[in-house]
Amino acid sequence: MVSLPNKLPLAANFLLVMVIEVIVTNKLTVLTYNLKLIQINTSSIPRYLSMILENDVFVTFVLLTFANVFLTASKASTRWGISVYTFLVQMFVGAMLRWNSVLIYTGWNLFMEAVMIIALMIYTLLMGRLFQRMVSKEGWIR
Repeated sequence: MVSLPNKLPLAANFLLVMVIEVIVTNKLTVLTYNLKLIQINTSSIPRYLSMILENDVFVTFVLLTFANVFLTASKASTRWGISVYTFLVQMFVGAMLRWNSVLIYTGWNLFMEAVMIIALMIYTLLMGRLFQRMVSKEGWIR
């Protein structure tokens, strides 16, 4: 993200990271423990750690980069490209977690996962736009 030519202001990015972390963690908690649609393999420490890293670092970074590129790009092709890239990367990582038996789908399927990813992307964009306007209105830009 450091090499992006245009980025959201630092304050907006900071707030966006916090919001993304909250929603991603709650999503995982609700799907695994409350609804029991997904089971996390906790019998292996490396598998469990890979789930934590994917959820807390990778998805957050991908969504943060998505918001920064989408909200600052002037060309529609760039927006479409980052949207498709973000969606496909998250689907691929989810497939790798399933393939390596980190995640076990008990009542979840690929369609539900695709809808969840799209919902996360829309939520990230809405919050990014809100924080972008809030930061510019409050004068927090350097």
